[in-house]
Amino acid sequence: MAKLKTEATTQPDLLEYLAGYSDFSFELSVLKMLREHEVACEHGGHYVDPVTNKSREFDIRATKTIEQYRIRMSVECKNIRENFPILVSCVPRHKDESYHQVAMVTEPKRDSSPIAAIAGIRSRATILDLRGQHSLYAAGDPVGKSTVQVGRTMDGSITANDSELYEKWGQCLNSLHGMAKEIYWDRDKYDPLDGYLSAAFPFVVVPNGRLWVASYDLDGRCVSNPTQVNRCSCFIGKDYKMGTELASSRLWISHLEIVTLDGLRSFVESHAMTVDGMKKVFPPDGLTDAFKRVIS
Repeated sequence: MAKLKTEATTQPDLLEYLAGYSDFSFELSVLKMLREHEVACEHGGHYVDPVTNKSREFDIRATKTIEQYRIRMSVECKNIRENFPILVSCVPRHKDESYHQVAMVTEPKRDSSPIAAIAGIRSRATILDLRGQHSLYAAGDPVGKSTVQVGRTMDGSITANDSELYEKWGQCLNSLHGMAKEIYWDRDKYDPLDGYLSAAFPFVVVPNGRLWVASYDLDGRCVSNPTQVNRCSCFIGKDYKMGTELASSRLWISHLEIVTLDGLRSFVESHAMTVDGMKKVFPPDGLTDAFKRVIS
């Protein structure tokens, strides 16, 4: 923590903080945008950190449902300044990273097999692996592998730090544990043969104009100058347990999205406002192929 002045902090100081430095004011602008798009939001709740077992606060948990499709978003907001923006270094996405998973939730049927007799019930959630042309994350597209905030010190030298961003990144991923558990109990009026389809995405949101990317080739050569963007997907490959001790499934979250406010708005409008948009996340042909692989 920087050394503080000895003079009392006054109302003008607090107003300056609220006008330009507060994460909370930026968080409210993100919340406002989501609710204007009729996305259901929980704001400022608590969850138990799965690593430390301590209570932590999340910024926003957002859910959008259309017919049998449901998208959940874990959203953490960081009001970074224009003199300390994020730079994401990207490489072409490998084919093994070109996937996202969704859960098809149905009422389980009892099984007469010995294993099922011991467990008592099958998992409600069948995990469907959407790869290649059916994935939101195409092979060969730039994917983030390193993130850092970059600025200049008072003496003019370059400084870089990833600690604050990494903290938000971790909070965003840890908040998803609770959302994954909620997915397991998704169910509505739809035919059990079709199932209820759910997906989850983690987002770290920053103000517009504060996100840059630089692209590298596979030999480590920088092949593009840093460019401002509204969205960059970073590969994480993290799995989340859902269900009970006797019947459970694991949902893999392939990417974390670092976005500006406009980038989050674009994702919501493109993927979560209509059935056609939802089908980008839940492509029918991809679901059919993935289900065939599960039962084969």
